[in-house]
This record gives sequence, structure tokens and C-alpha cells, in this order.
Amino acid sequence: MTSNSPSALDTLLATLRTEEGVAIAHIDDGWMQGRTAYGGISSAVALAGAMALHPTETPLRYAQISFVGPVGGDCTVNTRVLRRSKSSLFVDAGVSSDQGFGTAAVFAFSGDRQSHLDHNRLTMPDAPAPETLEPVPDHKVRPSFTRHFDMRPTTGPRFDWKSDVGDYLTWVRFVEEPACHPAVALLAMGDALPPAAMALFTQFGPISSMNWTVNMLTGTPETDDGWWLLSAKTGYARGGFSVQDMMIWNRAGEPVVSGSQGIAIYA
Repeated sequence: MTSNSPSALDTLLATLRTEEGVAIAHIDDGWMQGRTAYGGISSAVALAGAMALHPTETPLRYAQISFVGPVGGDCTVNTRVLRRSKSSLFVDAGVSSDQGFGTAAVFAFSGDRQSHLDHNRLTMPDAPAPETLEPVPDHKVRPSFTRHFDMRPTTGPRFDWKSDVGDYLTWVRFVEEPACHPAVALLAMGDALPPAAMALFTQFGPISSMNWTVNMLTGTPETDDGWWLLSAKTGYARGGFSVQDMMIWNRAGEPVVSGSQGIAIYA
């Protein structure tokens, strides 16, 4: 989706500045979910801060993110280079705010290498075109950050509970397409779905993402019309903890991101 004005994500990133070896940014209320910022946006701020402080043309390949505590408002990103070699750069980044330390991340930047292997079984599942699907309707309990996304579930007009399968498959795009670095944009979007365990709920209860592992499958992520197909599947939810596998494909059906996540469940 196009617009002559900056997107909400670009507006947030425009607050980011570097001074005295740290990056500073402001996460406004529109990106919150409850008392903390949405995990995708704190991850994106961590990445944007790391890239501002340690510029590199090498693409992001991997991210390991831990959601340690709440974060929001005026934020500081502290970083350190863990290793720099001819082919890779590893950067540690931590996001803090008035609420204390919030998000810990390690980013690995590494380009493609020549290899005799060419293997891909991450086939995109059959999914109706997003234009044929109804968007998630607005609702008073919908977290603020979700209003930055046009979300089209493939299983119906809204996210279902009381399902026998812990699985969400949803087309997602930004309401306002950002012009920022595509890796930053993908982190900001990639955690937008509810945890897959919520599809199994028979009663509502709070949830909290604990960690997020992200594998970038291409150094040049792109799609048509802004649409990405996001998948979240859980095969285990017990003792107030669930794990889920996550995938993102572009409109052409090419796998772009794989990942996993641990979720704390209070229901």
C-alpha cells in the first residue's frame, strides 16, 4: 500500500538517533500491547539501533531475541560487537526504557556463500489470495499495535478459539507500507500473529512471548503488493508453556523467514 506520508513504522524509526555510543528511540502508545511494546517492534528497534551503530552492507542472516521485561516510551539501545570476520558480523543489542531492561538480541550478519547444495522443502501451503479474504475486524480488546497491520486469516474472518489445531495461517501487510530497511520491516511484522496456542484456548488468559529465533532465508526479502503469508504452529502446550514454529513466505510463494518461539501461558 502506498502513501505520500511516512508510515507509522518510518515515523517511529525517524526518532532513532545515535549519541555517545548508544542509540535512542521512542516507541509510542500505538505500538503497545498492554504494559509493554509489541515484541516485533522492540526487536525492530534493537536491529535498527545495531545497524545505525555498526553499519554494514552484509545482510541480516539470524536473530536470537529474548523478551526479558516490559519496554516502551523513550528507549535506549546498547550494543557491542561480539565478533567481526571477513564473512560475518555478530552484534549484541539490548533495549532498555524507564521500566528497566526489556529486550535482549543477538544479530548475525552474513552473506550467501557458494555451495553445491540447493534444497528447499519449505513449500508454501495452499492459501486463498488475500484479496478474497476478510480482514480481522476491529474490536475493543484488539491490541493497539495490530492496527498497523492489514491481517487476512485464511481460516475465516477472525482468529478462532476452541480449535483442535494450534495453527494460524494469515496474510499480513502494513496498513502504511514502510520505506525502511526490509529486514527491520520484517522483524516489525514477523511476530504479528497471536501465539498459535491461543487457537486451542477454551477460556481466555494472558500470554507472553519469551523468546524468538529468526532465520533470514534471503538477504534481499521482497514481495508483491506488500503481502506476506505468516504461519504459526504449536505442537506442544503444557504446564503454562508452549513452543511454536513460524514461517513467512512472500507473495510468489518463496520462503523468506523461518523461526521458532517459546510462549508463557497464564490460562
